[in-house]
Amino acid sequence: MTEWRDWPTWRHVVAAAHDQVGSAATVGADAARAVGDLLKIVSDVTPGDFPAAVLDAVDLLSANQQAMAPITNLRNAVYLNVDGGPAAVADAVSDLERRIRESWRGIAEAGLSVIPPNGTVLIHSASSTVRTVLEMARDHVDFDVVCTRAMPVGEGMEMAAELRAGGFEVELIDDEVAIEVLPGMDVVLAGADAIGPSQVINKVGTAVLAGAAKAIGVPFYLLAATNKILPEVLFNASLQRRGREDLSEAIALDVFSGVVTEIGVLDAGAVAGYAGALAVAEELTA
Repeated sequence: MTEWRDWPTWRHVVAAAHDQVGSAATVGADAARAVGDLLKIVSDVTPGDFPAAVLDAVDLLSANQQAMAPITNLRNAVYLNVDGGPAAVADAVSDLERRIRESWRGIAEAGLSVIPPNGTVLIHSASSTVRTVLEMARDHVDFDVVCTRAMPVGEGMEMAAELRAGGFEVELIDDEVAIEVLPGMDVVLAGADAIGPSQVINKVGTAVLAGAAKAIGVPFYLLAATNKILPEVLFNASLQRRGREDLSEAIALDVFSGVVTEIGVLDAGAVAGYAGALAVAEELTA
């Protein structure tokens, strides 16, 4: 029986599960809040529905948002704590929501260190995290912005439009031109879909651009909260779930200069250590 699927609170779970517009951080935080609200009703009104209702919610979220690492981490957190009862799950979900919502500030502060004054920043694809860092950095340093179009979907055009609406002057270039202009760039920035111990999943075209940047010594940083970092087994599952039409690719992490997170700029070794220390629920290891 799944009576909880008729509750008004369940609509918030469904909304997060089918949100194709919000950023990973926004969707992840909203999903965590929806699961927390559902858990509260279960605990207060129908305690016999624990843990079935909460597990149903995170399974639905994961099935519909397979590419979003924060959703994967939310599901893992629930499964890890379910044996501890509703209070343990509530604490874990609340803590994850808080960390997701607060991560942007720490990333923005750390991001200041990778944007050179009076330099030129090349952006590949769209990322709300990158946009936030640029907006905060503008209050401290002057810099120019160049965006790739990020075809075939063209997320870079949307990114450029949003930056222009925020007062930036942005040069928009074709993807194939990006490598040609790299020597004139001071830093390249991109977001990340998911990060594992040794690889990252990101927009197709990132690997070629990152390899070219490394070859000529132009730093290339990924900007992502630690909730995008997954332990190896969960990262590999994300890789396997990608369909033929997926427009992302797996890239070796050590080709990048580092990952800018809310806890600082992490090199490939530090990311591997962070990912390796994350616990994984036994139910999710199959």
